[in-house]
Amino acid sequence: MKAGSAPERLHGLPLFLATLGVAAASFMNILDTTIAIVALPTIGGDLSATPSQSSWIITLYSVCVAVILPLSGWITRRFGEVRTFTFAVLMFTTTSWLCAIATSFNELLVFRAFQGLSGGLLIPLSQSMLLRLYPPEKQGLALAIWAITSVVAPVVGPILGGYLTDNFGWPWIFLINVPIGISVALICWRYLPPLETERFRDPVDVVGLILLFAGVICFQTVLDRGHELDWLASMQIRIMLVVSVLSFVLFIVWERGEAHPVVDFSLFRYRNFVVGSVLVSVLYMAFIVGMVIYPIWMQTSLGYTATWSGIAMAGTGILPIILFPILGKRVQNSDPRLTVSFGLCIAAAALYLHSQTTTDSTVQYIAATRLLMGAAMPFAWMPLMAIALLGIPPEKLASASGLFNFTRMIASSAGTAIGITLWDQRTIYHRSRLAESLSADAVPYRESMALLEQATPSAQAALAALDVAVTQQARTLAMGDVFYLYVGAMLVLVLLTVFLPSKAESGGGK
Repeated sequence: MKAGSAPERLHGLPLFLATLGVAAASFMNILDTTIAIVALPTIGGDLSATPSQSSWIITLYSVCVAVILPLSGWITRRFGEVRTFTFAVLMFTTTSWLCAIATSFNELLVFRAFQGLSGGLLIPLSQSMLLRLYPPEKQGLALAIWAITSVVAPVVGPILGGYLTDNFGWPWIFLINVPIGISVALICWRYLPPLETERFRDPVDVVGLILLFAGVICFQTVLDRGHELDWLASMQIRIMLVVSVLSFVLFIVWERGEAHPVVDFSLFRYRNFVVGSVLVSVLYMAFIVGMVIYPIWMQTSLGYTATWSGIAMAGTGILPIILFPILGKRVQNSDPRLTVSFGLCIAAAALYLHSQTTTDSTVQYIAATRLLMGAAMPFAWMPLMAIALLGIPPEKLASASGLFNFTRMIASSAGTAIGITLWDQRTIYHRSRLAESLSADAVPYRESMALLEQATPSAQAALAALDVAVTQQARTLAMGDVFYLYVGAMLVLVLLTVFLPSKAESGGGK
């Protein structure tokens, strides 16, 4: 098929199966970003890895996904979109199986890296493939289908990972991908060839590739490992940060004069693409911070198991499944400024309720806050995706999807790093304030110790119990501070909606 020509449309059962296959590939990949988190202690124990080493299973995957995302447009232009997508599905499936049968920790890391590289291609290509499966008037629905996988998969991951690890063993968090991947590959082979794009044998920009690799790898590693290594107090972090900044600057300078750049910077001339990408990135930061901090707090402060904390978080994905398709059908015919503002206000309200959580909060209250946060995503995220992508020319869609998802992923990593660091710093602050109010002469201290001494065998045990209670309260108050920050961010985004167009299909705002 020639670039820019109208693809042969699928209808009926073939369209349903093609949609299911492409969406399943997206779901499978996004699921793997979170499914391994709860299994890290078990994997580390079986493969003789320390907790710090085990965390590289997540870090390495994130780094490799981040590296390949901005290159997706260049790769598909060179090899064809359907060929690249099918190869990525097969590679992801194969490396999932290899991860499951790994006999050493180093083997697992190598296979996990290749899994991340293939997964990084699945994210933007699944999005662009869904858009190309549907005619322009139904592309809002295509985006809605893709968005469901992006919101629901991170919620399902920890629950499914905990269940599989506890009942079948950690290899099954990878083996579950194999039958899905084989099915998706067969669907690609059967139904997607008519959507193949023209290939262009452009020269390889080796310098640009090296600079981009260096910049993304170092920056993503800084975000993932900075908290653990105490940020700029670590020489390793300082070196990687300097390398990443220099690499990005040199990359931009080099690409501006390159005849065949690896990243299509002309996309930044489309105002709607830029505005939509920025707003989605900040919104996704708030969404992911809640997904990360809330379960950790439940397990460390309330004593929830990984399974129960996952169940409490599951409400996040309920309303998106219902609302995304409904809004997807209407997104191109409505004013996105009103819809996005409404969604952002719901997100601000949900995050405010998050900030009011206490150690006495019930699981019903926690689930309700997540249900409300899930309700915000279709109203805010769906129109912003449409604004960013629906005005892009078809031949640039794969590149646009790659850059769109790259900024979103980097923003989520940055948001998580900021959230966790602020949480720890505010915990220290609140703990010191609480400790000051519990001096030996203070009435609250004497009353608390009297009650604890009645419930514990000794004064020393009572003092230890009081220390635990103070830490729990400090972490809870600090978590509220983090959510207050993101409430403010959502309200700022509401003000920025004035820069959005009145229609999602306004030609990209070039």
